[in-house]
Amino acid sequence: MNTNQTNQTTTAKNSDWAKRDIGALWKKEGKSGKYLSGYFKDELGEQVEIVVFSNKFKGENAKAPDFRVYLSKESNSALANPKASEVDQPIKVKVQKPQAKQVQEVEEDLL
Repeated sequence: MNTNQTNQTTTAKNSDWAKRDIGALWKKEGKSGKYLSGYFKDELGEQVEIVVFSNKFKGENAKAPDFRVYLSKESNSALANPKASEVDQPIKVKVQKPQAKQVQEVEEDLL
């Protein structure tokens, strides 16, 4: 295989990995110990900031997860306090309560 073919093969592999890339994590160390910080891309391609901590409550439970993933405080505060332009206006729906007579007729039809 010549150099040009090798470069094309490497580029094709890198392109495939780039298409499947959905996020990244970095090792960090804080007051409470080591953790991971990074992001993943949601279905719209938007980056969602996350943090990953070891599960302190795993203990002897083999079914408990080894790590827990949380929204980072920045992402969490953005979700809790979205900009007014990002919030859909509520849809008002008028709902009428059924009258007792209507409910009784339905019950009789079922019997």
